Amino acid sequence: MNLTKEERLKKIIDLLSKNKRLSTKKLQQLMQISISTLRRDLITLENTNSIQHTHGYVSLLENSNVEFTYAIRRDKNEAIKKKLCKQAAQIITDGAAIFLDGSSTLAFLPRYFSGKSNIHVITNNIHIASEVNQLKGIDLSVIGGEVSYRSNSIVGPRALEDLKTNYRPNVSFLSCSSLDENGIYMSDENQTLLKRTAIRVSNQTILLVDHSKFTKNDYILLCDYNDKDIHTIITDQLPSKKITENIQSNGINLIITK
Repeated sequence: MNLTKEERLKKIIDLLSKNKRLSTKKLQQLMQISISTLRRDLITLENTNSIQHTHGYVSLLENSNVEFTYAIRRDKNEAIKKKLCKQAAQIITDGAAIFLDGSSTLAFLPRYFSGKSNIHVITNNIHIASEVNQLKGIDLSVIGGEVSYRSNSIVGPRALEDLKTNYRPNVSFLSCSSLDENGIYMSDENQTLLKRTAIRVSNQTILLVDHSKFTKNDYILLCDYNDKDIHTIITDQLPSKKITENIQSNGINLIITK
């Protein structure tokens, strides 16, 4: 079984959440990976304050959760995410007000703002806000609320109220955790509520999703294809026939990057 690094990290967290404390030898056996790979993964998790690794044993820190740091998620499929963002940037017109959600995929979009003028950016992510703030001629607004632990995203009731009350973007750019033939899904409730609000207050919504999300399973439904909430989906590979049919039969524009 060949798991990606992100999948391995999630599996380690899941094992520790069930067992609380495991020896590195036992963890290696359960993970079915080499000791060198396990060692690198444990270093990654230690750096995110998710685990404690001492004297041959590994335990989950009390405040850990399965939402990994923004940097880890951003680095996964980086080249593909850049292609998606480059494609999305072509849709942005001068003078547009756009919302960028807190997903790691959208982290690369600001670098493609070159040549555009009078853009108004609204975001709930402090990393994206920092990136945008380095650019000249871009108006920046950050919604207020609670900063989610390690995700760099601002969520919660205040964030929802701020976005709902004070902003009307021309376009919202979002990502998701997964999609299948029935709809688009998330793995975090707070992020889901924020994205649903962004969809409601925007004139149109564009979803950026790489092909790795086609085979994942998540349980929180962001929206159905027939809800007419999503206007365009940008991805790097053609989804399965059933997913493609459901997307296009509901009038959603499907763009495959080259």
